[in-house]
Amino acid sequence: MIPERGDRLLPTVSALLAVIAFPPFHLLIPSFVALVPLAVWVTDQNDGRGALGRNGPGIQAWEREASEREVSGRVFRGGVWFGMLYFGLLLYWMPFALAAFTWWAVPAYLTVVAVLALGAGCFTWSLRRLTHHGGIPLWLALPVTWTALEWARAHAPGGMAFPWLGLGTSLTGYPELVGAAELVGARGITLWLALLNGLIAEAVRAARARDAGRMFARWAAAFALVLAVPAAFGYWRARTIPLRAVGEVAVVQPNIAAQVRLDGSRSNDSTVASLTRLLPEGGEFSPDLVVWPEVTFFGPIETERALWERVREVAEQWSAPVVFGGIGQRVTSEGNLIPLNSAFLTGRDGRLAGFRYDKHRLVPLVEGLPFRPGAWMDGGAEVDSYGRGADWPLGTMGAGARFAILICNESIFASHARRFRLEGADFFLNLTNDGWFGREPWYTRTSAFWQHPAHLVMRAIEQRVGIARAANTGFSLFVDPLGRVYGRTDLFEAVVHSETMYTSDVLTLYTRTGDVAGWTALLLTLGLLVIPLPWRRPA
Repeated sequence: MIPERGDRLLPTVSALLAVIAFPPFHLLIPSFVALVPLAVWVTDQNDGRGALGRNGPGIQAWEREASEREVSGRVFRGGVWFGMLYFGLLLYWMPFALAAFTWWAVPAYLTVVAVLALGAGCFTWSLRRLTHHGGIPLWLALPVTWTALEWARAHAPGGMAFPWLGLGTSLTGYPELVGAAELVGARGITLWLALLNGLIAEAVRAARARDAGRMFARWAAAFALVLAVPAAFGYWRARTIPLRAVGEVAVVQPNIAAQVRLDGSRSNDSTVASLTRLLPEGGEFSPDLVVWPEVTFFGPIETERALWERVREVAEQWSAPVVFGGIGQRVTSEGNLIPLNSAFLTGRDGRLAGFRYDKHRLVPLVEGLPFRPGAWMDGGAEVDSYGRGADWPLGTMGAGARFAILICNESIFASHARRFRLEGADFFLNLTNDGWFGREPWYTRTSAFWQHPAHLVMRAIEQRVGIARAANTGFSLFVDPLGRVYGRTDLFEAVVHSETMYTSDVLTLYTRTGDVAGWTALLLTLGLLVIPLPWRRPA
């Protein structure tokens, strides 16, 4: 499966460029060029530069078939090599995060990377198939096939969907630049970036041709135009969308260490102590809503009276409605109790307000095993350690502003946030615990601390709403409808931070239409691969 030395260089360069485009590096230029070396390498195989060149007019049919199989295999192996490096480096934090839950941590990580790498091999194989046999220009084939790969990764069945850090998310450090996400979503930004990569790859290929100057100038002009129009729209929208304040929200970061949270009773004791210490003194603290992180308390909140009394005593001291994470329960038709990763709301008096949201998107292996019957569909039956939520409730704050809750990894699913916006949510709350991504010493902190909240920037732009994030160990932060992050706390610091929450009254095109870019790219890729076209070159 490992490609030959000469076939590893350019895929390796692409993988490294793609990794540094994402947090914590978040460099701007790599987003526009990361796929160029890989695309040029693939098309070089078409031209015979990377192959044996056995495609002359005197070649026998069987030799041509053998050469074709060899080149196709080389392209596939090069894609797998790229995928192993790209996803292996991007997701290196996975065994650290899973190690506390299962001894399968390392095998699970290697399996995930291997599956994603095979997907990357399918991408390069499809790219060559479309450009070499289908006569599709590289500038079109590259964005279509790459976006189709991202769509497939985000819609894998059996609870294995994993839309973590699509290419479009690499630009979340520059929110005005990706303002067009309100029209096409994160996957539409991926398509745009991959198109720009494709145009640069065409320019590189043109620079090696005889009439290099004229052709290079043509591709450079096309790149400038394709870059400028969506970027100009984003900057224009950032200055024209009217924002409105909906109230003041305080996020609480109790900073309970991961090793402490492995013991539910000890974790609850530490959380009560931390929340009590963090109670603001004086009369200046008067938010409309206080937000505690995911599973603030372990145990069935609604049925374990002693635990609920402890929660109520702490909540009522904050003198504001409190949203917090805990363990909910659902009764099956057989009378069994199924635990749920839930979020609750209290009134100012600390009593439960009749609101409960149950998490829909479970973390594989941690919250439930994939490929069980209940994992195959939204609102399905219970699976393993947690059941899956089925309803889409909204909470109310202050004078009627409605909020939706995204628990932990639900922030990476654009369709989840879109559904809540269609239900009428004015802003989102993200309750999470990222303590599994590392510990307090700087050398133990993994890039996942920065990668995870980056998705919220894209969710805010897609829906043009504000988001408040309460994380157990950080980062806790706020995002406005323009995608600008503010009020970010430090990691591993027990802190309360209050900010004004903003939203807009815009119901975006993406909210109305969904992921048109993603499924269109998938259908185009499949159609171009299988449907005979009159201009196709013979295989």
